[in-house]
Amino acid sequence: MRFFKSYIVFFVLLCACVSKQNRYTVKPTKSISNPDNELLEVNAVVYNDTENSSVVYLSIDNENLIYKRPDTTIQFYAEMKIKYEVSNEASPKKITDSASFKLLDRADEQIQTKNILSKFKIKTESGENFNLTISVTDENKKTQYTQNVLINRKNYLSRQNFLITADNKVSYKNSFLPNQDVNIQLNSLSRASATVDCFFKEFAIALPPFSNKINEEFKYKPDSSFTISLTTSNLSIKMPETGFYHLRFDPASNDGLSLYTYDEAFPGVSNIKEMILCTRYIMTKQEYETCTASEDQKAAIDKFWLALGGSNERAKELLKRYYNRVKEANKLYTSYNKGWKTDRGMIFIVFGRPSHVYKNNHTETWVYGIESNPSSFRFVFHKEQSPFSNNDYTMDRNQYYKDQWYLAVDYWRQGRIYNVFEK
Repeated sequence: MRFFKSYIVFFVLLCACVSKQNRYTVKPTKSISNPDNELLEVNAVVYNDTENSSVVYLSIDNENLIYKRPDTTIQFYAEMKIKYEVSNEASPKKITDSASFKLLDRADEQIQTKNILSKFKIKTESGENFNLTISVTDENKKTQYTQNVLINRKNYLSRQNFLITADNKVSYKNSFLPNQDVNIQLNSLSRASATVDCFFKEFAIALPPFSNKINEEFKYKPDSSFTISLTTSNLSIKMPETGFYHLRFDPASNDGLSLYTYDEAFPGVSNIKEMILCTRYIMTKQEYETCTASEDQKAAIDKFWLALGGSNERAKELLKRYYNRVKEANKLYTSYNKGWKTDRGMIFIVFGRPSHVYKNNHTETWVYGIESNPSSFRFVFHKEQSPFSNNDYTMDRNQYYKDQWYLAVDYWRQGRIYNVFEK
């Protein structure tokens, strides 16, 4: 049975049903693409445009927003309150800039999924680092999303000194399609040329949290390089078929700007081969080898999910939830490696969204369960100092996690979706 095809058809029909709910005065907010996530999806890009200021570009996915109208004669509206605070990294309690403003989005009878764009300017100064806290409140739903951004103004080669656009739009990510043209605006950087290092390495998936093995360290050794002459503050580059580019503007430093190539399906699953590979976290070795060696890999992965679900409908629900977690992991944790392959991506896929997340500039701690409960557990991830990404973390592995890992995997293998909030 062709469950992957059935899943796509099922998903399209589900989207169509939701779009017809225009007779309600409140738009349902349960995410149709990821039931594990009811939070707002907010993306922020900072561009240090002058010596003492930065521009913040904001993109808000409206899928989980509430749209209301007072009566049937007025259009739907989403109302958001944007609040930001800036503090010097050296004195985090001292606010150097702050403000708030309202953002409205009007919708017709059919509320289309889209990104709501905004931008604002903040005070920063070269030579210092700053913490930016952005809060987005859905005024109709009375829920808030908060995002923290470290603004690096000590390093003139940091990502925030470049504004990336593609198709004449500001890019909120560093990944692009093969052969896509990308434009890069440089602020006050004055260099005669840029060195482009090319990397085509295929990265291994994350090892279980209790593993004693260590994946091969990714060292700075490009597969090839080329040079681009700089005559203006803008440069254009065509993305490679696979892999990524790392642009260096100082021959003495590996710091610079990385641009990644992913196919059109990203952040979703690209093909059957990747579909099997990202399911490795809950497969036995024999199941994985059977799927990869099969002449009909599509039928093999369908059979795997049917065996777990026990019925067509349950199998569809399981694979929909699992691969939506893969997609969410790609959105949140991608660096030079796809998010689902990383330590955080692996934990997110198998265990789901944590109960609490604690962050600072160097670590992330994920808590599953009630903190005061002895049965709760946590994962600690450390930020790596990488020239390629500000989103590269590795976890503290420990044999302590073995029981929790197999418990979560067994949930999936019993046809149930592991979610700490549903246990």
